[in-house]
Amino acid sequence: MTKQDFFIQCKKSLCLNNLAEYATDEYLEKFHALTEFMLEANKKMNLTALRDENSVITKHITDCLLAAKHLPKGKLKVLDVGSGGGMPCLPFAIIRSDIGITALDATAKKTAYIASAAEHLQLKNVRILTGRAEELGINPKHREQFDVVCARAVAELRILMEWCIPFLKKDGVFLSLKGKNAEMELQNAQNAVKKLSCTLISNESVVLLEEGCNEMISSERYNFLFKKTKSTDKIYPRRNAQIMKKPL
Repeated sequence: MTKQDFFIQCKKSLCLNNLAEYATDEYLEKFHALTEFMLEANKKMNLTALRDENSVITKHITDCLLAAKHLPKGKLKVLDVGSGGGMPCLPFAIIRSDIGITALDATAKKTAYIASAAEHLQLKNVRILTGRAEELGINPKHREQFDVVCARAVAELRILMEWCIPFLKKDGVFLSLKGKNAEMELQNAQNAVKKLSCTLISNESVVLLEEGCNEMISSERYNFLFKKTKSTDKIYPRRNAQIMKKPL
């Protein structure tokens, strides 16, 4: 795909999903550079199952940006837990140069990739944290240090919350990007919400649209936003074996 064709397809996808504000030349340049860098790196390591520009445009960039409006205004410290291939960390960093965003992943090769991608894109607002969330979440250097924690396609919600909430400051927000099983996960996570001192402040159902050969294809998406109402009990997060064996 030529750069010009990429711009056309990316702009079309963004506008189709009511994200025209991100279809500027400046952002499109960054999205193109990110896509090319990701697909090239993906030949050597497993970052994504997607193998072409159109898929990355729709299923990564546009998909992530559907949740971007939930990032509060102002200078923020944001943590992306289980960042993997840098989604939503890198798209968020592109459109919000005013925030500092840290990509956390347990796999050093993936955090190294994110660091390389950020350098390639000249993003000065991306930091890297390598390790396991349940271990870093008890470290005073990281515990309750972030205004926003986000996560996309990482784990079931009740498990994910125990990994993520300890990183949040009191009154901070947790943004969870979820797929079609989200409503069931939310129902199963009610005890976790209570135990981790959170309140659900937004339950947004959105549809990701893409053009098929002869029809419009739609996919269910949910963006959950939780507010942390008080400091996390020091017993959380538990060891990962406990979290997985007996989720809250």
